Amino acid sequence: MKRFLVLLLAISLIFTFTACNSGSGSGNGQAKGYVGDPSDEYYMVTFLSGIDYWKYCFEGFEDAAKAIGVTAKYTGQTDTDVSGQVAVLEQVIAQKPKGIAVTAVNSTALADTINSAIEQGISVVCFDSDSPTSNRSAYLGTGNYAAGQKAAEFLVPLVNYKGKIAVLYTVGAENSESRVQGFEDWCKQNAPEVSLVKVNDAGDTTVAADNLAAALQANDDIVGVFCVDGVAGTAGPTAVAESKKDLRVLAFDVDVTVLDKVKSGEIDGTVAQGMYNMGYWSLMMLYTEANGLSSKALPGNLDTGVVIVTKDNVDEYYPKK
Repeated sequence: MKRFLVLLLAISLIFTFTACNSGSGSGNGQAKGYVGDPSDEYYMVTFLSGIDYWKYCFEGFEDAAKAIGVTAKYTGQTDTDVSGQVAVLEQVIAQKPKGIAVTAVNSTALADTINSAIEQGISVVCFDSDSPTSNRSAYLGTGNYAAGQKAAEFLVPLVNYKGKIAVLYTVGAENSESRVQGFEDWCKQNAPEVSLVKVNDAGDTTVAADNLAAALQANDDIVGVFCVDGVAGTAGPTAVAESKKDLRVLAFDVDVTVLDKVKSGEIDGTVAQGMYNMGYWSLMMLYTEANGLSSKALPGNLDTGVVIVTKDNVDEYYPKK
């Protein structure tokens, strides 16, 4: 499935990426311009560097690097400290890599550092979390509104298009708010008998579980739960299990504990972001720009899509050992 999605993206991007290479293929069918030098380094830089989410992203980044023949490296800040990520990014810039893919812990705080890299001739794209005020060449990430709509398309039929659905999310977080809006708008258009009970997870698993438990107790007619973000995806199913209620549940992201619940049938599914695609196409874009392989600018924004993970495809989403 992941490789299939990469193929779909390839179809949409190939004319941009190979504008200068048409008609010049190598003996193995690879575009002549896409034969890299192993001494050329490309970095992925994140915050919360120890979480599984980035492993999926770097898997795609590394696969693209291997396909081209360049070197992929990963580093990051271990927490969400803004100054810490700036320091890590500055350290990477000092290594003079060909390109950097960075996910910005803050939408504005990294702009000057990103611009500094670009001024030194280093290509930079953002993925997952953008720095729109910087001069980065492209942003690759989830279209959150569309992700909310896709979540509704999956969950609402499971509750027969009627009843209350609890949506557990970090109130005020732009990505989560967009997902909720997409979910809500889809329901208004396609399932007017569905109403939402909005529950704040406050970005904390303990608070999330407590708040959802309280909502389930106060609303005995809740028939489904949409866990809108990673925190909710971890905490929400726990609260549902402890309530002893038979509810339809859709989580978000692919934490291993969530995948285990999908596999066991404890929840119906989870929404997987296109982490592999973010990484894969970040590297491809960086290489294309750094080596002047296209006469066109990179796409400013690329929606890397989502997939609903169920029992049928859950094994594909466990991290590699």
